[in-house]
Amino acid sequence: MKTIKQILPLFLLATLFLGFTACKKKCVVETDDTNNGAIISGVVFYPASGNLTPSMGGNYVINATHPYANEFQIRMNDGDKVDVNYSNYTILCYPITANCSASYDRTVTIDDANQTVVYKIVVTQCESCPEKYLTENYVLVPAFPSNYAVSYDVSYVTK
Repeated sequence: MKTIKQILPLFLLATLFLGFTACKKKCVVETDDTNNGAIISGVVFYPASGNLTPSMGGNYVINATHPYANEFQIRMNDGDKVDVNYSNYTILCYPITANCSASYDRTVTIDDANQTVVYKIVVTQCESCPEKYLTENYVLVPAFPSNYAVSYDVSYVTK
């Protein structure tokens, strides 16, 4: 009997400890990214190498005159991999470093009347995820004149 009385407090203490540490609320982020507005859906990008955006010097509008124009191929709607036809399309990108558990809601608005393009990205991420990753956020949009002002609107939602 003495053994049970000696072990019972330790057992209760261990149970209490596990109760406070094992059932932490986990952050859940919807893993599907969304693309809206002028973004052409069903496009897969094949850059010549990963992490191209850090060397672009902030020039994230890729058209026929961009130094990296020939560094991309695309696949549209499960078709063949092809070179980008820059007379019809422009690639926009914007590098973001976010937590390892994150989703991206991307929207591009092309305003011909004001000659502007806005690339908006809302990043939803878990605060509890310590690792950080670079996402280059390539999107394909209809070609627009090179004199249009392009701006980026990035916001973060942390859970």
